Amino acid sequence: MRRISSDMMNTDTQFWLRRREDAMTSMQNRMNRQTRIENPRDDPMAAAHAVRYDSFASRLMRYEENIQYTMDRSRIAEGYMRQTQDIMQRVRELAVTGANGTFSPEDTAAMAVEVDQLLAELVSLGNARGPDGDFLFAGDKSKTEPFRALDGHVPGAGGSVTATVDYLGGIGTPQAEISEESYLEMNLPGDAVFWAERQRIAGGADATTYRVLEAGSIFINGAEIGLRPGDTVQAIIAKINDSGVAVRASLDPVSSSLVLEGTQAQRLRLEDGQGGSVLADLGILSGSGVPSDYAASTSVSGGSLFDVVMNLRNALYKGDHLEIGGRALAAIDAGMDNMNRRLAEAGAMMNRLETASMRLNKEIPDVVALGAAETSLDMAQAITDFRMLDYARQAALQMAGRVLPKTLLDFLR
Repeated sequence: MRRISSDMMNTDTQFWLRRREDAMTSMQNRMNRQTRIENPRDDPMAAAHAVRYDSFASRLMRYEENIQYTMDRSRIAEGYMRQTQDIMQRVRELAVTGANGTFSPEDTAAMAVEVDQLLAELVSLGNARGPDGDFLFAGDKSKTEPFRALDGHVPGAGGSVTATVDYLGGIGTPQAEISEESYLEMNLPGDAVFWAERQRIAGGADATTYRVLEAGSIFINGAEIGLRPGDTVQAIIAKINDSGVAVRASLDPVSSSLVLEGTQAQRLRLEDGQGGSVLADLGILSGSGVPSDYAASTSVSGGSLFDVVMNLRNALYKGDHLEIGGRALAAIDAGMDNMNRRLAEAGAMMNRLETASMRLNKEIPDVVALGAAETSLDMAQAITDFRMLDYARQAALQMAGRVLPKTLLDFLR
């Protein structure tokens, strides 16, 4: 039971005035923030929808940033690839000129000097960096310099020149998420871009009677191929060809050895699985555990763009016109064809990125508008409601001043 006292009217009036002031404060906060939801309890369903829309819009903005970053890297990488193609065009001109038998050994040696300088520029382009300082053609090892040039002696050269160029980068490439569960490679690995010929690797052991003794696996270009006990070389060949890797396996009809040949110009990276020795037993790897450490009896053909240029330079130093106009020129053409294919891949990648960017530019405003529709405040209605609350408060204060009992302060005036 509620006790009726002389303070009852005063207490009730203060309570309802505080309620009114709280409502006015809440309305004022909503107008300041331009949202009709101050707390989730104001409209639980709309608040849940708004959170989902905000989260989705944030993801779309992240995708847009990924696309812009990838496009910037791709443009820079494409520029370096075009410079490489220009240099290879000059190298080809020197090869065509050097194949002419009318030039003296001194003339071809002078051409070799220019080719050597072009080789140094090619290595510099292969080790190009992006705007973030990462190497563009290092694959998934973006902090590692992809190409290492080692000097050596070449007959006819006045001093030490670049004798070998090794690829130290990764076999994969970092990927960027450009939409929900959709990824795109950010660049092309250097052992694919700067390669000239399809690599062919032939083992030095007769594989006719070979059987896998223990369950294991082999790795080709990073893809794992599982093997079971009892698998013959024909079973191994079938599993390699069915794996989807850009490699074609076969059995040499003369030596009966396992032959692996790339279906496109790129370096093949071969590795036995943990504790396994299948490729070593087949006479392809040395068994050291280092990827692509071939056995002494293994026959390897097909080199990089740098190997092609070095072979031309060496032939020019020797004045071997037949070598210059034959294998050297054919390898240069193969390398330029591969570079054209890689440029086409880079162009297709740029087209996809631009299409995805255009889609996001339309989708992001739509999602933001949907989220705003859930929480947006009708400002005209809000101002009207606020004025009504203010009028009610002013009326309550005036009525309270007339109705409430007089206090001691009223008698002291």
